[in-house]
Amino acid sequence: MGITISEFGTFEGSSIKLFAISNSNGIIAKLTNYGAILVSLFVPDKNGKLDDVVLGFDNLENYFTNDICYFGSTIGRNSNRVKSAKFVLNNKIYNLDKNEREKNNLHSGFNPYNKRIWNYNVSENDNSVSFNLISPDGDQGFPGEFNITVTYSLNNKNELKIEYTGKSNKDTIANMTNHSYFNLSGNNFRKCYGTKSLYKC
Repeated sequence: MGITISEFGTFEGSSIKLFAISNSNGIIAKLTNYGAILVSLFVPDKNGKLDDVVLGFDNLENYFTNDICYFGSTIGRNSNRVKSAKFVLNNKIYNLDKNEREKNNLHSGFNPYNKRIWNYNVSENDNSVSFNLISPDGDQGFPGEFNITVTYSLNNKNELKIEYTGKSNKDTIANMTNHSYFNLSGNNFRKCYGTKSLYKC
């Protein structure tokens, strides 16, 4: 049980980290402060063999273009779609990026949280890694400075918990999620990604 930190690559001149959280049962969750992304989750099968059950990439560079499937991403300020890329709050209209078919807003637009560097804090006591991001007023078209923390923790009950906390200095929309895909038979995606056949693997 514990946390290790390694280098995952660089982005815009900054060092990006890969965090591995393990528990006493051998489960390992790997995360990165680029996008507060869940990179992999190794769990044992009925025979005790470890395999990765979430889809993702083995190198940082592939996450730079992770805007079709959003593998493992932290999505915010708003996940899912906003019809016509606008909403009304307190009698004011807010316009967002039209990044889906030039009509709707998907996962908050062209500058998503999963493409940003997050600050991080490691807690050995809680066996957790917390990522923090301050989204300024007007960011992505949303009102209010939004101070967000996403915490991943792994316990000996084999529970990987993802907790979101946020505070805004104005009324705003906040609807965040994690965008992981699970393949409980093991992750063959990493082996076939070189074919670029995302939907055939």
